[in-house]
Order: sequence, then structure tokens, then C-alpha cells
Amino acid sequence: MLFIDPERARIICAVLGKGIMKKLLFGSVAVVALIAANAASAADMGLPVKGRALEPAWNWSGFYAGLNAGYARSTPAWNDLDGFFTAGGTLFNESNNGFIGGGQVGYNLQFRHAVVGIEADFQYVSGTQNTTLFALPPGNVGPTFHDSIQWLGTVRGRAGLALDNVLTYLTAGLAYGKARHTIADSFFNVDPNFDLSSTKVGFVAGAGAEYAFDPRWSVKVEALYVDLGKNSATITGIAQSTPPGNPTIVTGRFDIQDTMWILRAGVNYKFGG
Repeated sequence: MLFIDPERARIICAVLGKGIMKKLLFGSVAVVALIAANAASAADMGLPVKGRALEPAWNWSGFYAGLNAGYARSTPAWNDLDGFFTAGGTLFNESNNGFIGGGQVGYNLQFRHAVVGIEADFQYVSGTQNTTLFALPPGNVGPTFHDSIQWLGTVRGRAGLALDNVLTYLTAGLAYGKARHTIADSFFNVDPNFDLSSTKVGFVAGAGAEYAFDPRWSVKVEALYVDLGKNSATITGIAQSTPPGNPTIVTGRFDIQDTMWILRAGVNYKFGG
């Protein structure tokens, strides 16, 4: 029977244990180093690394400013409340196609692939819609309405999704603009000085996409709907009596609502890095 001294056995086990532990430790370090080297190599080649969330390659954060131009379709609607020209109800809806152009400034914040920001713009709007309500016998000019939005501004929030250098977004906020409405008429003897010009406030909403072709420069296209709300007007005219010779002065109340569709393109310059 083989006899091993307990103290000697303890020393042998300790020595063997230390050797095994060192091998395990060095082996673990080697495995970790190999995994790290493979991960770094994959990152250098642009490959996704499992277990690590890659940051977006493009940064949209920062201040920017730019210019834009496009197409605007304004759609004023007159509502005849007292039957001045008609039996009441909506008098007419019309559309005016014109040019819109101006500039914008804004600021973006990016959180991984989410981008939020605020933008303000100011626009010049061209074009006046001239609508004659109905035909009259020769020698008479029926009521002709002249409607236009002369300028427009918005202050909007933006929220979107950034896929590197491509940003798609929704936008909404405050809209304000100068609307002008006049009437030319010789049949109803409408007050020739009638001129409803006012700055109206409403809302704007839309969507867009922006493409950055350089760390500082980007181009965009967006579609917006603007509603400047209603304003009211009172029009004075003369109603010819039957038999003629005893005209009476009459007044009519109107609501006028101004809306607009905008399709425009623009370019932005981002300040900073």
C-alpha cells in the first residue's frame, strides 16, 4: 500500500493547482484578446459587431440656414352669410397658383437615429386670383374678387428619422401671413374702397426629406398645408328697388378663409462641425 504524507500531498496539490489556474488565466486572456482583435477588424471593415450598437455615421445636430423656392396654391373661400350676392352659404372657392420663395433658419438635435428640431422661415408669395362671380349684360361689371396672400411665415417643430445622410421628417407649427381681398363692381355698387388686408395667424403641417451630400451642405424637398383661418368683413352696397328710383343701402357679412398648399425645394448650410 502506497502511503503519501498529508503535508507533502497538500504541497503537490497546491503547486499543480497554481499551474492549472495560470493556464486557465492565460487561456482566458488569450480568448478575450482574440475576440477584441476580431471585433476591431470587423469595425475597420465596416461590418456590424454583435453586441455593440453602432453610432450613426452622419451628424445632423447643429444650427443651419438656407434658401428655398417652389410652388404655392392658395385657396380662399368666401362665405356669404347674409345673401348679399347669393341666397347664402358658400359664395365660391377658388385657387391661385403662384411662386413662393424665401429663407429658413433652424436647429437640430440628434439622438442616435432620431432627429428633433425647430425651424422658422419667411416667404414671398406671388400671384393674385381674379374671380368674376357671374356674367351680366353688356355695360355692367359684376363683382370681381381679387384675392392674394402676399407673404407667409412659419415657426415649426420637426421630428424625423436619420439614416446616415438621409433625413425624413414630419413638421407642424404656427403660420402667419398677409392676406388681401378686394372687390371691383359696378352693378351692386359695392364700396369701391373695400380692401380687406390683414395679417392672419393659423397653423401649418407637412412632411419632407433632406439629403446631405457634404458634412455642411444638404438639399431638401417638402410639402406643406397652411390654414390661416377665417376673418370677417362687412360689405356695403346699393340695392335698386322696383320700380327704380328708390335705392336702399344694404350691407352683407362675409367670412373669408385662406388656405394654401406648398411644394418646395431648398438648400441648407450647417454651421459647426
